[in-house]
Amino acid sequence: MDDFNTIRLKKKIIEKFKEYSKKTSPSYSETLDYMIAFFEDTGLSPYDTMRNPILSYTRALNKRAKAVIDILRNIEKTQLIPTREMLESLFEEVEKEEPVYFERTQEEIEASKTETEKLLDSYAKELDKYRKELYDTKNEFSYLLNKLSHIKNTFGKSYYRLDMSKEKIEELKSNFL
Repeated sequence: MDDFNTIRLKKKIIEKFKEYSKKTSPSYSETLDYMIAFFEDTGLSPYDTMRNPILSYTRALNKRAKAVIDILRNIEKTQLIPTREMLESLFEEVEKEEPVYFERTQEEIEASKTETEKLLDSYAKELDKYRKELYDTKNEFSYLLNKLSHIKNTFGKSYYRLDMSKEKIEELKSNFL
């Protein structure tokens, strides 16, 4: 069994303590033990007034925040900084390497092409040729339309007249036919 000792307290305080102890635990020793554990666990002082709990909680949180900061600094020193240094050293080695360029002749480029690429090249050339022909045709047609003039006839139907020389018309015929 535990050894018991006595503590001298004022009668008013003993009455308060007995009343409080009946509400919380079966013995006075357990009540006192719980009270001490509470103050030790929370880091609060018995002199803190609970009228301003924010101040007491702030003190406790500051202690916890300092512990978290210490943990994060330790992680930074032991894990993050060495990892960053390793990555930087890898990138420095990559940057030092100069790219190697190979010069190839047109014959080598043509020889390395597949059949599909060769077909695509021929189709692209034909497409360019037809686009140029279309552009030229549009320009000639636009020139032809600019040479047309509308003539209103007082008797009979109105008509269009082409103001162009016979040689130019023959040249256009030969281009289109």
